Amino acid sequence: MIVYATIIAYPQSMRKVLLLLATMVVLLSGCQVTEHLDIETGNSGKSYTDIHVEQFFIDVLEDFGEFLPASDESMMDNAISGYASQLDGVNAISDIEWENLGDNHYTVSFSFSGIDTLLSQLGAENQTLFALTDNSLSFHLDISNYEELKSAVPFLADPNFEVYGPEYNQGMSETDYLDMIYFLLGEDGPEAITKGLIEIAISVPGTITEASNCDITGENTVSFNFPIIDFLLLNEPLEFSVSWE
Repeated sequence: MIVYATIIAYPQSMRKVLLLLATMVVLLSGCQVTEHLDIETGNSGKSYTDIHVEQFFIDVLEDFGEFLPASDESMMDNAISGYASQLDGVNAISDIEWENLGDNHYTVSFSFSGIDTLLSQLGAENQTLFALTDNSLSFHLDISNYEELKSAVPFLADPNFEVYGPEYNQGMSETDYLDMIYFLLGEDGPEAITKGLIEIAISVPGTITEASNCDITGENTVSFNFPIIDFLLLNEPLEFSVSWE
């Protein structure tokens, strides 16, 4: 989502180059991303995203710098600030803040009025990614509902990304996928992808009574982790659930 926000901020003539950058951002996700969701009563809450970016990732983006409009911001600062600006246009979102902490470390935070409302306003109406009740939350992503995620994250539907995503690579092994990345992006590409990790850390408004496919990290907190390549291939569903009282 970070680079998609930057894409729509520039004139039409620049979008092709920036969409290629969006592909690079996802494919070269040699970064650690932790998404903190603090869910409150009524399924409103707060989101806090912590992003540590590998220097290789920065170097690749900077190689494209000569094709982009001049800016006083660094490319990553521009991408993050653009993302925050786009969030500002979503009615379910408020209190948006972002910060560059140095050493390729960024944070983005906002409040939301409800997860269902948020996803609907982002374009994923009648979504099946999240199921929520007053005392439970579950998440399920596989190839059958991946289209819903594309609706909420538009650059995933762009042809420049789709050829690298799960719909185009169903059944491909991790070894074959990394061989493809080696051919396209060079010897550092596969390592950058295998180092990419996503963590979803969730705080719920009660004492946890049951959790599936995630780690209980506290009385009211769980953590769900997966490598970025598991998302790029989706050979197995990404899913977890948690209940509380």
